[in-house]
Amino acid sequence: MTQPNRPVTVRVMEKDYRIVCPPEEQGMLLRTAEYLNDEMAEIRKTSKVLSTERIAVLAALNITRQLLEGRELSLPDNLDGEELEARIDTLLEAMERE
Repeated sequence: MTQPNRPVTVRVMEKDYRIVCPPEEQGMLLRTAEYLNDEMAEIRKTSKVLSTERIAVLAALNITRQLLEGRELSLPDNLDGEELEARIDTLLEAMERE
């Protein structure tokens, strides 16, 4: 029997986001949010971009480029591109519902 989805709070750019996800994906969600936060913090530190939205777009572009170039993002080895894309879509939908 699977456990019901539960909200998890992640922190990105000093802001908390509550995201609903299955218990077995909570660890991945936390690692993903930490990775995103690190990317966004680096952009904030090295550029004059002030808007959080612009920083988020630049981080998304950087991460996407890393994926397309085949760089290691410290994600599980058994996670293929389609599964990663599906998980990202699920997380984005959950954020939009909050």
